[in-house]
Amino acid sequence: MQWPHTIVEMVTDEDHSRISKREHIAQHLGARKIEFISTAIIGVIFAASFAHLEYYYIKDPALQISNGKVAITDSNFDRSRETKPIIGNMYQYHLFPMLFIFVLISFVALWDDMSFKLLGGHKRIKAAFIGAANLITAIVVEDFAWFATRGIMPLESDPKGGLLMQASDWTSMHLGAIDVGSFVIPVWYIIAIVIGTLAYYGGFRKHDRLR
Repeated sequence: MQWPHTIVEMVTDEDHSRISKREHIAQHLGARKIEFISTAIIGVIFAASFAHLEYYYIKDPALQISNGKVAITDSNFDRSRETKPIIGNMYQYHLFPMLFIFVLISFVALWDDMSFKLLGGHKRIKAAFIGAANLITAIVVEDFAWFATRGIMPLESDPKGGLLMQASDWTSMHLGAIDVGSFVIPVWYIIAIVIGTLAYYGGFRKHDRLR
């Protein structure tokens, strides 16, 4: 009664023996595409989730991170968890844990591809391109999702509640913004999207080819 199982094993071993190392690597590269795309999707989901937490639960206040001139006149206002920027408009939590986790999510699934020397330098570079594109995408999504949350489901105490990005918001101040009416599009969004798109294109273009 064990014969069918034995035959299957013999056929499987024979099939594997017919696959060259080059073909095996090609199959590996094809399967990795799904993992790369999944990593990008997970990064976007986490970025949007972090933006939700940042808007509702981190006291900058929202209120003040988007417009430093907003004054809180209520003497009972709780400032125990209010944070202060450490570099320009960058807060400590932007570097850790946000950026730290973004880097992990963007590159962790690509680490073996970047370090697997058998794939060749060009494949490792492509993996690095995809990781960089994931990171750029996550940063843009997180920033936009913060303002989208403010525009769609604002805090009652937010003086800019119901508004998307504005010219007075910190995200629009450094490189400027394009006014499209009721909101603006920060110039750095456009630059980041172009760089991220090119990085994705460079990473996925002819990804299955070994040379």
